[in-house]
Amino acid sequence: MIRLKKLLLEISQSDLSRIQEKIRNKQFRFVGQGDNGRVYEIDSEDKVFKITSDSQEYEVAEVIVGRESEFSTFIAVHYVGKLGSDLMFIMSKASELSGNDKAEINKFTENFKKYSYDQGGEVSIFEYIDADGARDTDAELINFLRALQTEIGKMGIEDLDLDLDFKTDNVMRWQGRLVLVDW
Repeated sequence: MIRLKKLLLEISQSDLSRIQEKIRNKQFRFVGQGDNGRVYEIDSEDKVFKITSDSQEYEVAEVIVGRESEFSTFIAVHYVGKLGSDLMFIMSKASELSGNDKAEINKFTENFKKYSYDQGGEVSIFEYIDADGARDTDAELINFLRALQTEIGKMGIEDLDLDLDFKTDNVMRWQGRLVLVDW
């Protein structure tokens, strides 16, 4: 039996075709960019698309596309493909974090950086949590990170836990919960 929640999250072929047509017709506007890509909001849609040069980021998108219920700590990805010679994916549009959310994540990442430095380098945020370094961290953030750890483990992408770009700019809210929008 197909769950109603899954049906509601799926993007129909006609919706996808309409969105792709808007992209071809340049009916979008620039939202922001990071080290490896640019994000655009599609006019009159609750979707955005990202063009990326990062093959690992694209690999993650390929794993999670259409699997919103299985990978709930990531923003829902509805389509992966190419736009000309560029790698791109279409995802749901998320909301900015509150000031409190940003403060909690900033505090966590600063403490993690100190821990990483003390450990001599390459450690994951999950190793930091396991070492009980995050005991003063907000419970919702810890629950999100534990779920993220489980989901990353299911992906089978080598060193993703170490390469994860976890910072305030890459976390947003979607459907009331924290999600990673850039990885």
